[in-house]
Amino acid sequence: MGCVISNRNYSFGLLKATKECVINIPMVEMAEKVVGCGNTSGANIDKFDMFSLTPKPAARVGAPLIDECYANLECRVADTRMVAKYCLFVVEVIKAWIDPAVKDPKTIHHLGSGNFMVAGEKIKLKSKMK
Repeated sequence: MGCVISNRNYSFGLLKATKECVINIPMVEMAEKVVGCGNTSGANIDKFDMFSLTPKPAARVGAPLIDECYANLECRVADTRMVAKYCLFVVEVIKAWIDPAVKDPKTIHHLGSGNFMVAGEKIKLKSKMK
């Protein structure tokens, strides 16, 4: 998976140093918290405390999961060749978590410049695979 993180972000230095992270996938109900987390730096505050989020231990990496998120992806850095030029880390997902109690998740995804997409609509297409 490709993950671009600005070299001005606190997370950039952490990922570069530890070579591991958790990518959290929140639901639309958390939109205000998502924006709040994105507009603050973990270098200055405890985001879990400030935004009432619950850290949960990951199984394979040191970074915590966020219990309120629909999905959490534990990742290790697989390739750093594009970090210097593009701030692009290639990470390998080594463990994935979802909340099985959530049946129709409406996940939120940042598109940049304050724009978000809400996923969740399902469509069914006929497969030609045997």
